[in-house]
Amino acid sequence: MTMYGDVADFEPFQPVALLETPPEVTDRSQPDEMRSQPEGMRSRIPTLRQFGLAVETFPDYVNPESDLHGLDVVLLSFVFAGSGHHVIGDVEFELTAPSVSVTSTGQKHCLVTDDAGIDVVNLYLDPDSHALPRLAAPLDGALAALIPFGDTIAARRPRLTQVELGDAAQARILLDLLARETAEPRAGTVEALDALCRLLLTVCARAVMEGGLLPEHRDLSPAEATIEEVRAYLDQTFLESHTLASLAERAHLERTYFSRAFSQRVGVPVVEYTTRLRIRHAVSELRSSNRPIAEIAAASGFRDLSHFGRTFRRITGTTPRAYRRDHRGLVEV
Repeated sequence: MTMYGDVADFEPFQPVALLETPPEVTDRSQPDEMRSQPEGMRSRIPTLRQFGLAVETFPDYVNPESDLHGLDVVLLSFVFAGSGHHVIGDVEFELTAPSVSVTSTGQKHCLVTDDAGIDVVNLYLDPDSHALPRLAAPLDGALAALIPFGDTIAARRPRLTQVELGDAAQARILLDLLARETAEPRAGTVEALDALCRLLLTVCARAVMEGGLLPEHRDLSPAEATIEEVRAYLDQTFLESHTLASLAERAHLERTYFSRAFSQRVGVPVVEYTTRLRIRHAVSELRSSNRPIAEIAAASGFRDLSHFGRTFRRITGTTPRAYRRDHRGLVEV
């Protein structure tokens, strides 16, 4: 289902081949920037418990010093004016306005501004308790590139997903309407939230498709910039059939050098990165639909059901069936 209603009709993905058998990775411990106890937004904001989302507006937000903190929900920070830096762990990213950036559940971060401050609107989403609205292809792939899923985040080092908003005015209107509906629930609020959130996520997904994710605003070597371009490409095409050789050719790098450079830059080998993106897709399907597990496995790029089950358990720590059972409240039976 969506966060509030029924699943939208969409064409299923076609099965695609895996790159190759990924290496066994058994360390599922969270990175340092996600280990501290996150701030309890669910308990502070009732609409998160009731509707799975909340909106807070900060038109003149000033924060001159870094004060890292994590949240127990996914945060979308819409910056409409001003300048500053988004700090994640020990990495700083320059903010672009207008833009939206995403911070994962539990990820320690903060926004640092100059004395003039920024105009920012925070959208909090609780995908652990309320399934996100579904978008049709190819918007679903673009949205997956922007919004990560908790324990199946593909990268293992701090990374900010940020996209420049081509239609900031529309995004602001939708956020204002979402804030009004959650502040004063009434007849039709559930349906209104479903439609508004779906449209807002569509605006964000279109921005990803039209402009791509923004790169880090710091000096990158040519090799680093090339790896980031390939990663951005994989973020949106992970369901397609890729080989290490084809990706190295796309990067104009020798295969062995590309493989080593990707692992060093991203934190996991390219095969593992793509596999985790596909498992993230499967997680979304399990949480938000009643499709058979075998169908979900094929739609997520796995031709072999048993291989899908082993890979899912290795990455998430549980089986697809158990995961669906534990999150059954998200799926309308």
